[in-house]
Amino acid sequence: MAYEIYWGAGSPYSWRVLLALEVKGLEYESRLLEFSKNEHQSAEMLAMNPRGQLPVLRDDDVSVYESIAILAYLDHNHPDTPLFATTAQETAFIWQRILELENYLCPSLMEIIRPIFFDDIADNIDAIEKAAKYVQAEFNSLEAFLQNNDYLASDSLTAADIVAFPLVQALSRALQLKAAAPPDLDIIVIDKHYPAIAQWITRIEAIPGYAATYPPNWNN
Repeated sequence: MAYEIYWGAGSPYSWRVLLALEVKGLEYESRLLEFSKNEHQSAEMLAMNPRGQLPVLRDDDVSVYESIAILAYLDHNHPDTPLFATTAQETAFIWQRILELENYLCPSLMEIIRPIFFDDIADNIDAIEKAAKYVQAEFNSLEAFLQNNDYLASDSLTAADIVAFPLVQALSRALQLKAAAPPDLDIIVIDKHYPAIAQWITRIEAIPGYAATYPPNWNN
């Protein structure tokens, strides 16, 4: 039986899992839920994830939630094309990168992305500007690393790339949507200031099956 993936359009955490499924070439049944209808809060979904959040992976009678846990589950079940490497040293470095991203970059990205997506910029200008400075510092670090490496933790794509990529793309999407008004977020525009990160994005976009993972609500 194919996996079932319950996900929401525009959710970077859902996008992580869709990317992993495509990278590994796994069969899956897509269950796209509508946030606006609270379908992720239904009794059926709460039985699979008591927090009522997406994504959720269903594997027969097993339900797995939290995007990085799902990546680990898929990697254990399908060790070909490993996302977490095969040696202790490599695996540790990938997890180190993931935890750095989750603890330092991703929260600051969300401080910017959420208020823009939910049209709440005016009440969050100070927080957005502060977060942008943190993102700039983290982007500078990634830019330096990617000038000499194709991916974030290895010579090939790993879970670290899959964790970071959707949120980086969500930032770019948010900056496209933001009206020409404060705050000024020029310092984190990737195409202007971070050529190595832009090339990394292009490499991931070239993954077979990538188009199937792209948020459908962004195609306008």
